[in-house]
Amino acid sequence: MHRNKPKNAALSLANKISCPVSGLIGAAVVTLLCGCSTSDPQKASGAASPAQTVASQAATPPDFLPSVSSGRDKTADFKTAKKNAPWLGKIKSVTETEPGRMRIETSLLDPRGADGSEEAKNAIAICEAVVSLFGPNYVSVLENDGTSFILFGHPSVPTGTCAEV
Repeated sequence: MHRNKPKNAALSLANKISCPVSGLIGAAVVTLLCGCSTSDPQKASGAASPAQTVASQAATPPDFLPSVSSGRDKTADFKTAKKNAPWLGKIKSVTETEPGRMRIETSLLDPRGADGSEEAKNAIAICEAVVSLFGPNYVSVLENDGTSFILFGHPSVPTGTCAEV
């Protein structure tokens, strides 16, 4: 019987250590969870109202900011000024995306062949007409699929010219 006592004593010591540790972990979890919610609904709504006020103030956009998709439509002005141009039917839209920057959407298709295709000549003529009429710093003439075809004012093209990219 003497031999069994040390075995039982060791198990008893392990049980005494593990119970307080698991109890402490459980108490910590409960404390953390209780800190996440409040039992008093008035305190909860009172605590949330300043955050709600701030959120609603931040959600209201200022009056002076334009919408992301907006720009100044210059299509009518451009078509009126260039009403006799042979490529006029290729113009979908002319938009001033921001001061000094123009975006021209066309129905042109770049054949991706040698420079100087008929489409490239038309796109360059459109770009030059926009530059002479509006005097922008930057112009992007887009082909029908929305990719840039001709640029003006971009570092990749010679300064002061409309060129194919």
